[in-house]
Amino acid sequence: MVTLKDAKEVSETINKTFNPVLISVFGSIAREGIGNDLDLLVVLDDKASPIDNADLLIHKCLKDFYRKFAIDPFVIPLSVFREHYLNGSPFLSLILKEGRLLYMKDAVKEWMKQAKDEFNMAKYLFDGGFYKGVCFHSQQAIEKTLKAMLLDKGWELEKIHSIKRLISLSEEFKIKINISEEDMVFIDGIYRGRYPAEAGLLPLGEPTDADAKRALNIAEKILQ
Repeated sequence: MVTLKDAKEVSETINKTFNPVLISVFGSIAREGIGNDLDLLVVLDDKASPIDNADLLIHKCLKDFYRKFAIDPFVIPLSVFREHYLNGSPFLSLILKEGRLLYMKDAVKEWMKQAKDEFNMAKYLFDGGFYKGVCFHSQQAIEKTLKAMLLDKGWELEKIHSIKRLISLSEEFKIKINISEEDMVFIDGIYRGRYPAEAGLLPLGEPTDADAKRALNIAEKILQ
């Protein structure tokens, strides 16, 4: 049987050899932590280095692991990955949805870049009066900032959206976050209104300009 620990060891070996963009495990190991074989998505930066013999090179670097268990690495250039994902590839969408990220190049930098983009979108939407969008993107800016800070401390990425959960994890990693409990509850509550059917679940119905301004201010404070 193959475990998640085995998947991480294989990922480290591939990373040392190729310096990939990302490595993700999918299938039974991603879902249950154990399986009969190891299914991996390996995305390589084809602009940074030639990858004509990537499949052969990966096979060679994983020889020691093949003696222990079966590995099925799906190797794809970043340019092809982007093209097929943006065109709605069901296979890639499923991997990204259900898979488990083992490695991402410049993870902290990328998460912080996305956090700033989310914040800028929130500000732009506020000027247009789209307050639900402001609340959503403000929450996303906070979530991604917290994840970047946690990853910088060695945290293993989880697919979670709860700010309360991320703040709790931050405390475990000795990261001081300037946010009150009231603001935590507010952000988690306002975020749930991102779908039309959930609008009625918001404490005060649709977000107001005051709600949007509060969400924006909390996001700015966390980013700073």
